[in-house]
Amino acid sequence: MKLIMSRVFQVPNLRPVLLSVALLLAGATGRLDAAGQPSAAPALLLGQGDQLARVKVVLAAGRPALVNALDKLKVISEAALKKPIGSVVEGDLPPGGDVHDYYSLSPYWWPDPAKPDGLPYIWKDGQENPDRKKSDITRFDAMIEAVTAEVPAWYFAGDGRYAENAVQRLRTWFIEPATRMNPNFRYGQKRRGHDYNSNAGIIESSHLLWLVDCAILLESYPGWTAKDAEGLRRWFGNFSTWLVESPEGCEEAMAPNNHGTWSNAQVILFSLYSGNPERARAHLEKMPARIYAQVFMDGRQPQELIRTRSLHYSDFNNRALVYVARLGRHLGVDLFAFRSTEGRSIRLSLEYNAPYVLGKKPWPGEQILSLSYNEIAETYWRAAIGFPDREFANVVHQLPNGASPRPIVQLLDPLPPGW
Repeated sequence: MKLIMSRVFQVPNLRPVLLSVALLLAGATGRLDAAGQPSAAPALLLGQGDQLARVKVVLAAGRPALVNALDKLKVISEAALKKPIGSVVEGDLPPGGDVHDYYSLSPYWWPDPAKPDGLPYIWKDGQENPDRKKSDITRFDAMIEAVTAEVPAWYFAGDGRYAENAVQRLRTWFIEPATRMNPNFRYGQKRRGHDYNSNAGIIESSHLLWLVDCAILLESYPGWTAKDAEGLRRWFGNFSTWLVESPEGCEEAMAPNNHGTWSNAQVILFSLYSGNPERARAHLEKMPARIYAQVFMDGRQPQELIRTRSLHYSDFNNRALVYVARLGRHLGVDLFAFRSTEGRSIRLSLEYNAPYVLGKKPWPGEQILSLSYNEIAETYWRAAIGFPDREFANVVHQLPNGASPRPIVQLLDPLPPGW
């Protein structure tokens, strides 16, 4: 029988079909459990666990867009195998004196040319100070880039090297006592010459969102133990507690712009992941008031329009609103359907931005840097899945230069067939 199947799989035209059938028979994840039954779909929080079997079928059939997305993740994963694991304790000593605390510099704060020592730093909105790259943000983002490439690359391509390297990175950054990061961003985005802590640094922890779904996928990898999973969930539980109880976290949650929305997204996601749905629901229930406050009756977002990169930040806040709305599905809260008496809604804000990001109308605000159309594609891609029509999928397809969301989004959160 093995010989027959081996020869059948050598027939080029049959191989993709047989692989597809095999994956479907193996269940949602393409694996069988210990009893020989199809294993359950991964309980993803940002992505669609019940769609991963379909993604595997499409990959096996050679669909170019998804194959290209997976190939990109493989390239990043191969590079990650050759790079140091990295940890938070390798950086400069944070102001509090604990090397386990995360410490980064604020992107838009620069030396004051009128002062001999440049202190205190002054704000230049939208202009990033390259000195920031010397702080923990560089190792932090490198860890996230590696893990969020390696885990889906392992999951869809089956290369255990990627999963093992991701496990080592997660253990080093979050679990092992000698190298683990304390679950706070108290010293994120520090401003030289200013004694206070900036709540704005919490926006950097939003980089962790897709890492959560990767950790959920890893729970089917033997090298990621139950103890590992418990330790990581505990870290995120402690971090979500810090977000809602610390002065920095409380101030960030009150921010009237994208910072407040991304704070909501983090608290909701990390609370769901760490087993605290009550906290997640409490923050979801605050969202209608936030949408009402952030979106004008014509769809503009006044808090983002005052920025020097106002179209970028208008899209950035829309992305956060969509992320929160997508998380609401886990608790039966439909923020996509929310509409105030005056018509303020997530859809209204997305529709307002659409002709500007498509280049059909000139943006009336300031935008000092070029747009990232791939980021915009991610906003509308995830919105397309939230709304029951193709309006926002069509926006994705019309973006310049074939823009597309990150590969992990395409693979873990696929659009419906034919979209």
